[in-house]
This record gives sequence, structure tokens and C-alpha cells, in this order.
Amino acid sequence: MSRRAFLDATDELIAAGDRLLTEPDWNAFRMWLLNSDELLERVWGRMDRYHLAWLNVGRDSAPSGSDLDTAGTHRFIVEVASAKLAVLRTMRTSVEKQGWTLLSDDDDQQTGDER
Repeated sequence: MSRRAFLDATDELIAAGDRLLTEPDWNAFRMWLLNSDELLERVWGRMDRYHLAWLNVGRDSAPSGSDLDTAGTHRFIVEVASAKLAVLRTMRTSVEKQGWTLLSDDDDQQTGDER
């Protein structure tokens, strides 16, 4: 994957995540999580252990295993999406400013073509 492709894909995920904050939708949220996890794993590698703070994201005050009402589901989506958006924005800024060894140089830089 090229650096430009990563930045473009991350921009799309950030835009979709921002939409989830204003219009929480369970199915869109699930797909967004899968897509963002896939991109991050492709570029940064698999994370077998998450930081404790990430594990606590989205924990509602309701007892474990209880169903969330619509408002609780929306709170959950917004909280998890906000945390994941912070990760995506941080990683995007890092790649944009410093590059990343697991990303190839952009094709247009290799061939001298301009966009």
C-alpha cells in the first residue's frame, strides 16, 4: 500500500466516523469498525493486546450482558467511534509527517508524475 493510498483511505474512514458521531447507526458502525481495523492491521500490524483504556471504551453503566436502549446504543457508538477517530487521526498525522516503513513511496513520486 502506498502512503497516499493510506492517507486517502484514512480520510474516508475519518469522514465516515464523523458521520457516525452525528447519526449513530449500528450497522454502519459495525462495518466502519471492521474497515478501520482492517486498514490499521494492514499498516501497523495485528494488535493482540489492547491498552486498558481502549478495553474500557464504550462500557455503559448498565450491568454486563444487559440490552442497551436506543439512547444507550447511541452513546456506545459515539464513545467508541470518538476513541477510534482519535487513533485514526493520530496515525494519519504520523504517516503524513514522518512516513512509515511498511508503506511504499507514492507511485507519483517514484515515476515523477504530478497529480
